[in-house]
Amino acid sequence: MTAVSLLTACQQADEEFLIGRWHSSGGPNMIFEKDGTVYSINRGPRRKGRYYLDQESSPATMIMDMRRSEINAVLYFDYKAFSPKHFQLTPTYVQRTGEKKKPSDLKRKLLFQKLDPQDPQMSQSQFKISTTPDQTR
Repeated sequence: MTAVSLLTACQQADEEFLIGRWHSSGGPNMIFEKDGTVYSINRGPRRKGRYYLDQESSPATMIMDMRRSEINAVLYFDYKAFSPKHFQLTPTYVQRTGEKKKPSDLKRKLLFQKLDPQDPQMSQSQFKISTTPDQTR
C-alpha cells in the first residue's frame, strides 16, 4: 500500500496541525496541504509529493512519497510534535535504495517551525524558491 492510498487514514486534528508552511534551519522547508500534497523546498525548485502521518505506530511515522519528483523515493521519518508550532523528523528509511539509514543519519534531527503568514518576520522570504532545474546533480 502506498502513502498516497493511506492518506485517508490521517486523523483530522493531525492533518490540520501540519497544514501550512514550515521552516527548518537544517534541512528543507516544507509546505503541507490539506489534500495530502507536500512540497519540499531545498536549494532549488519545489519538489512535489504526497504525505501520510501514521500516529498509530510507535514511534509515529511520517511517510513522504516523492517518486514523481527529482527525489524519486519514498522517505520514512520518525515524527514527533513538540508544540502547535514545532515538530521533528528523524530520517529512518529510503525505499529507493531499500536500505535503512546509517546510524549517523539516524542522529540527524530535522526541527521544523510553523510559519505564520500574517507575521512579516516569518514571511515567504524564508522560502528561497527557484524555477530553474537543480544543477547540483
